Amino acid sequence: MQTRESEGLIPGIRPYFEVNEKLLRRIGELLASGQVSNNGQNVQEFERRLAEYLGVPETVLVSTGADGLLLALKALKSAPGKAILPAYTYIATLNAVVHAGFEPIFCDIDEKTYTIDTRHLAKLLEEHPETRCVLPVNVFGVPADLATIRGLCDRVGAKLLYDNAHGFGTEINGRRIESEPDAQVFSLHATKTLPAVEGGLVVSRNSTVVSMVRRLRNHGLAPVTADTVPGFNAKMDEIRAVIGMSSLDGFAEALSRRRNYGNRLVKRFSQFPDVYRVQVIPQNVNTNYQNLGIRCPRAMEIGLGTAMDLFKSRDIGVRPYFDPPLYKFIGFDGGPALPVTEAVWRTLISFPIHSHMTESALVRIEEAIGVAAEILRAKSDVA
Repeated sequence: MQTRESEGLIPGIRPYFEVNEKLLRRIGELLASGQVSNNGQNVQEFERRLAEYLGVPETVLVSTGADGLLLALKALKSAPGKAILPAYTYIATLNAVVHAGFEPIFCDIDEKTYTIDTRHLAKLLEEHPETRCVLPVNVFGVPADLATIRGLCDRVGAKLLYDNAHGFGTEINGRRIESEPDAQVFSLHATKTLPAVEGGLVVSRNSTVVSMVRRLRNHGLAPVTADTVPGFNAKMDEIRAVIGMSSLDGFAEALSRRRNYGNRLVKRFSQFPDVYRVQVIPQNVNTNYQNLGIRCPRAMEIGLGTAMDLFKSRDIGVRPYFDPPLYKFIGFDGGPALPVTEAVWRTLISFPIHSHMTESALVRIEEAIGVAAEILRAKSDVA
């Protein structure tokens, strides 16, 4: 059964699951057996298949991507101190830092890729030598400059934890996963490219980190009682593992479609360079187009809401993203200004992109891009 856009609203987000008899039968068998949790055979099989896909020795499934970040931070066993992260990310990144006992320091982003600005990061590491961890973030399927960040971390002895929630399916230099992070975490949320309804995936080439994440996700329990540590209930259940494996079965095809949609829409936006600014994808990156974030600089003059209304009035489900940046939250609003983060936040519009879209939906978006461009030119000229 396919999920497709109707001729009405094109939603900004639409989870896509390939519902078939095999999937429904496996879920029914699980419910009938009652064996639906506690690191069952489906979770283990899913972990093996993901490790094979990514080309790593092993992976660890957890209940959510947010839990994955927290458990990975705990497993890295960094000494107490500060952690640097971009303010242009989802609050889950900040929550993990705070709940792991670190003091967050916000870094600005690159104006072209929207990922963490390595020049500002270098400056922050000089100002905060007690930094124990750096958390770059994949933004919309575009990776951070991990090689440069790794070098900066090594200078000060900081751990590198990569929030790769947006990154499953993105390839860098033909590789599906990078080696620089001490650990990295993918999200398997319903809105991501590989949905399991909800879930997270922790990857590390350090077997000690992997073993600790496994222990922490199951209340911290260890085979030897004396080795038990305080942990969490952060296991993935069998039903979500089965759904995730079904998504993995069709992932290559879904990813190919998504890339085609993204390339097509980016090409359309690029026809109006005076109105829209597309995210720069490095030449060595084959993005998964997790999201389609397009900047509209004229929104600084007329307001982002006014710019978005041009698309909403045509039933195009646009919205802001990472709204607001993390330093806008109460208790974290006393730091220095982050000018690029502020500019991107105030001008970026997230456009619909799903793993299955109809030709009519794509045409409607393309038409709206052109119509809105003319109106935006006129509005900004008046302003």
